[in-house]
Amino acid sequence: MIFFDTIDSTNTWAVAHFAELGDCELVAAAVQTAGRGRLDRKWISPRGNIYASFVQKGVTSPLLGVAAGSLAVLDLVRELAPAEKFHIKWPNDVFRGTAKISGILSQYICPRNGATGGLVTGMGVNLNMSREQLASASQEATSVSILTGAQCDCDAALRRFEEILHLHAATLKNAPETLFARWKAENGLLGRRVEFLAGDGARLEGLFRDIADDGSVILDEDDGRTLTLNCGDVRLLTRA
Repeated sequence: MIFFDTIDSTNTWAVAHFAELGDCELVAAAVQTAGRGRLDRKWISPRGNIYASFVQKGVTSPLLGVAAGSLAVLDLVRELAPAEKFHIKWPNDVFRGTAKISGILSQYICPRNGATGGLVTGMGVNLNMSREQLASASQEATSVSILTGAQCDCDAALRRFEEILHLHAATLKNAPETLFARWKAENGLLGRRVEFLAGDGARLEGLFRDIADDGSVILDEDDGRTLTLNCGDVRLLTRA
């Protein structure tokens, strides 16, 4: 593990140093000054949480690489807060109910000039964020300490997280179909009514019926059309 007390972004640093980093190297920091999430959302990054980027060399499926990260986060928060129910919200973030506890952002590195490509998966996990800190978040969010009523040992959680990441990286290499099947099964919005915000700004509503083999959402609209959507954001519709 490479650890920084303060950095602009673990993802930015890992991408810049990708060629010299080893496979399954974890780059982590106590504080980020320019963290960001999916769709260019700002990720608040004060001390007391996990901010880390996982380097996977030779990964040709960004979907499965990110799935490994999502499942690692899911396993970690379930260990830290065993009484709570967590799920993956397509495509990769981890939620407890409607509240986000982890955001994940990946960057694919294309192989070029004979150099190995791969994936950098950045993960932020809210361990000790307070309600006051989360009040400025762009969406409903929570943390392990809020859910359990106790402060997390950040160093111990980070070490355990590294172990879990290596386990899922091994599954990706040896049994990718197993990894995909579990990632799909852990998606908590499957079979529920959702709103899908497409990349072009269109807002669609319907039943989140399935996930295709390429990771796309299969959405049954109310008018009977079935759409396959692979770019955008999805949220649960709580109204009838």
